[in-house]
Amino acid sequence: MRMTHSVARRLAGWCAVVAIAAGARTARAQVANNGALDLLVPIGARSTGMGTAFAAEEGSEAIWWNPAGVARLPRSEFALDHLENFILKGDAVSFVAPIKGLGAIGLTARLFNYCSDCATTDTLGNVTGALLERSIVLGGTFASTFGPRANAGVTYRIYQFRNDCSGSCPAEALGSATTSAVDVGVQFRPLPTAPLRIGLALRNLGPRLQVKDQPQADPLPARFDAGASYDPHFAQQAPELKLRVTADLVSTLSLGSPEIHLGAQAGYLAGTATLLVRGGYVLHESTGGESNTGPSLGLGLASGRVQLDLARIFESFSSGLGKPPTYISIRVGL
Repeated sequence: MRMTHSVARRLAGWCAVVAIAAGARTARAQVANNGALDLLVPIGARSTGMGTAFAAEEGSEAIWWNPAGVARLPRSEFALDHLENFILKGDAVSFVAPIKGLGAIGLTARLFNYCSDCATTDTLGNVTGALLERSIVLGGTFASTFGPRANAGVTYRIYQFRNDCSGSCPAEALGSATTSAVDVGVQFRPLPTAPLRIGLALRNLGPRLQVKDQPQADPLPARFDAGASYDPHFAQQAPELKLRVTADLVSTLSLGSPEIHLGAQAGYLAGTATLLVRGGYVLHESTGGESNTGPSLGLGLASGRVQLDLARIFESFSSGLGKPPTYISIRVGL
C-alpha cells in the first residue's frame, strides 16, 4: 500500500480506532479534538479485568492509574505488561521501590507498535521500505503517605509519537511529535475501621501535542477520575475467600460525557497460592445519546512473590476483526 499521508493525518485517523480498542469510546467531537489518545489505553491485566475502575486501588499497577496507590507498597516490585488488539501491540515495564518513612518511587516505560512492517511503495507499486509507527512513554513517580489513612502521588511522563523508516519512505510520512504529561492523585480511608478507600486522580495534564505547527497542536486527553473500593464481608463467608468491588466515574476536565467503570474481584487462598477471578463493565453515554458499553473478564494466580494476571475486553471492533483486546501481566516482588 502507498504511504503518502502526513503524520498529522495518520494521528487523526488513529484516534477513533485507538479509543475503541481501549474500551474508552468517546464522542466524535472529543476524539477529533484530542491528541495522544493512546494515553487512555489501559495498562495492566488486573485493572483491565476490573473494568479499569482503579482510582482507589493500591499496588504497583496503580502507577498507571493513580500514583497515590503505590505509596504503601511493602516491598520493591518489578512488572511486565503486554497487550494486543487489532490496531497495536504494546509492552510496558515498571519498577516501584518503597522508601522507608517517605513512601515510594517508581519508573515506567511503555512502547506501542502500530505498524512494525507497513510496506511503502513507489508510483509503480514496487516496495521501497517499511514504515515503523510507534509511541513511546517514559515516566517517573513519587508517592507519599500522610498518616495511616491518606496517600498522595505524582507522575511525570514524556510522550513521543514517531514514524521511522526501514528502507526508503515518503518524507511526508516521517517525523515525530513530543510532549509531556503529569498525573496527580490522592487516596484516603474515610473511616478508620471500614475497608473503604476513596481515590481521586487527574491524568494526562500537559502541553498540547504539536505535530506540524502550534496552531494545529492538539490538547492531551486529560481525565478526572473519582473512584471507590470496598471489601465486603458476609457472615457465612469462608475465611479463604476475599471479595472486592470498585467503581469509578471518569470524565473530561469539563465534567462532560462521563463514563462509569465498575469492577469486582474474588480471591481464594488455597495453600500458598491465591486464585483471583475478576470482572468489569464500562458504560459511556455519548453526546449523541448512544450508549457504549463493554464488559471485561480476568484471571490471576499469585504464589509467593510472583503474580500472573490475564484479562480480555469484549468489544465488537477488534474482536470482529479477529483480535480481541488481550492483556498479560507478570509482577515479581523483590
